[in-house]
Formats: sequence, structure tokens, C-alpha cells
Amino acid sequence: MYKRNSLFPMVLIIFALVLAACGRTNSRTPQSTLPTPVTLQLQWVTQAQFAGYYVALDKGWYLEEGINLTIRPGGPDISPIDSVRTGTAEFGTSLLADIIVASQQANDLISIAQIQQTNGLLLIAKKDSGITGPKDFAGKKVGVWLGNWEAQFDALIAKEGIKANDFTLVSQGFSMESFINGELDVASAMIYNEYYVVLENDIKPEDITIINYADYGLDFPGDGLFTSAKIAQENPDLCTRMLRASLRGWQYAIENPEEATDIVLKYDKSGVQTRDHQLSMMREIIKLVQVKLRPLGYTDRNDVRRVIDTLYSYKVLNTQIDPDIVFTNSFWEQVQP
Repeated sequence: MYKRNSLFPMVLIIFALVLAACGRTNSRTPQSTLPTPVTLQLQWVTQAQFAGYYVALDKGWYLEEGINLTIRPGGPDISPIDSVRTGTAEFGTSLLADIIVASQQANDLISIAQIQQTNGLLLIAKKDSGITGPKDFAGKKVGVWLGNWEAQFDALIAKEGIKANDFTLVSQGFSMESFINGELDVASAMIYNEYYVVLENDIKPEDITIINYADYGLDFPGDGLFTSAKIAQENPDLCTRMLRASLRGWQYAIENPEEATDIVLKYDKSGVQTRDHQLSMMREIIKLVQVKLRPLGYTDRNDVRRVIDTLYSYKVLNTQIDPDIVFTNSFWEQVQP
């Protein structure tokens, strides 16, 4: 009897230790379910061009997917490609052509969604400059956003047989003042942004010559959502959750352009954006994002093949690339209802 009773306190002690261990395990559980910190690096400032991401952030849809997202605005001197490569951002936005050119050697970047199915990039000149096309660039100052928008321009120059020393290439900044006041003869412009900025400065449409890349067979898809090949391979669940929330945001922005515009303005820390300009941008962006017979965010392999072949033919690409290395629809397929 004595021996059996002496074991009882020991059993209680062991039981208490087990409970304590379970308590410690449970206390760590909330930490393991905390949202994953993720950064999305944009290639330009906070504006309606990126409305879908801001809508999803504002609505809490990234948090629903277990993502604590930080959207980092960009600019002409900020490269989302460099940010993703160096690990300072997990995801980035960039034109498909520039993603392809950047990854031609290392094959370390991959597009997981084609948000803009068509491209709003233009070159513009004033009619009184006498410039009607690329062949008139000789001796002129031509503005290009260097780092994120060069692939199409390089292909255009090669296609038209223009030598680099025939004109002066100028690194174009945020403002269109240099074009408006005549310091630039030719400027890069997005149909949804800089073109309207010029019109808002009392320059009439009939006084502008538009050099549309599409007229030269360079109508490439626009902004895509991309990540590193390493993240796509090692953390596919994160890519799926990121894309699901992003496409949800874009669908809502398409259906509710005015509310989406107000959400973008809410996150504009610069305070320089105006509602009228952003709303007009939102409406133009919808035209690029939502096209007939092409689901939201889907990447057409034939488009990727065409961009690669075109860039290679004009020696913007040094080598041919397998399209399946630079894009995937696998995450897109997983988030379809």
C-alpha cells in the first residue's frame, strides 16, 4: 500500500508537466499563424495603374490570405526587377518585355499573372517639331524611362535601323515639364497618364504626334505581376495566395472604378494626385486589363512567344528563350473559382 500511494504524487507532477508543455505549445500557436510579411515593389508612383493591389490591400483581402502586404511605390530610378532579385521585395510589377530581357541570362524571374493584356506605352512629339516617326529622331532629344521601359524602345530603334548616336537619349523623370517646355523633342508617355498630363497643360490633341508602338508591330502586353523563380519554386502557396487576393482586387476595381480611384488617392502620400486625373487613368487602365476573350490575369503563351521572337529578331535579346521559363499560369489556374 505504501509503495502504491508514494507513486501518486509523482503521477500528479508528471501530469502537471504535460499540461504545462501543452500550454507552452498553445502559446506559440498564434505566432505561427501570423500573416507573412510581403513587399510588392511597383515600377511607378501610387496611382490608378496599380488600383487592383491597393483595393485588395484596403479591403483586407491580402490579410485574409495570410499576407501582411506592404506596397512600395516606385519611379524612374527604382527597379522592381532589382528589388525582387536582391530580396528586398518578394513581388514586383513590370512590363512583360522588360521581365523577359532582364531574365535572359539568369532565368531567375517569372511572371505569375499578366494584368495588362495590352500596352499603353507611346512616344509623343509636338507637331511643330516636324517629327512624324522614329526616322525623324536624328539630332533630337528623346526621353525614355530607363530601367523598366526600355525593351520596346530598343526594339523600335533597331527595327527602324536607327543608330544610337543618331539622337540623344535622355533619362526621363516623373514630370512632363521638359517636354512641355521644349527641352525634350520626344517623350515617353502612357496613354493613361502622361498623355493626359500634356493635354491638361493646354496642349491640344491635334498639336501632338503620337508614335504608337503597336503601329510598328510592337504591341506587347503591359504590366505583369512577377516574382523570383526561387520563391515560385520554394513557396508556391505564397504565390497562389498573393495572386488570389490581387485578382480579387483587380476585379473589384474594374467593377467599381470610382471607389477604386478613391482608394488609390487614400494611399497617395505625396498628395499631388487629383481625382479627375486618377479617374480618367482608371478608365483607361480598365481597357488594358479587361479585354474580350481573355480572362483577367491570364498569360497567353503565344503572346510571350511573340514578344521573345520580336526582341530576338531585333537583337534586344541575345538568345532565344523558352517561354515557359519566364511565365507560368499554374498559380492562375489554382485561384480560378
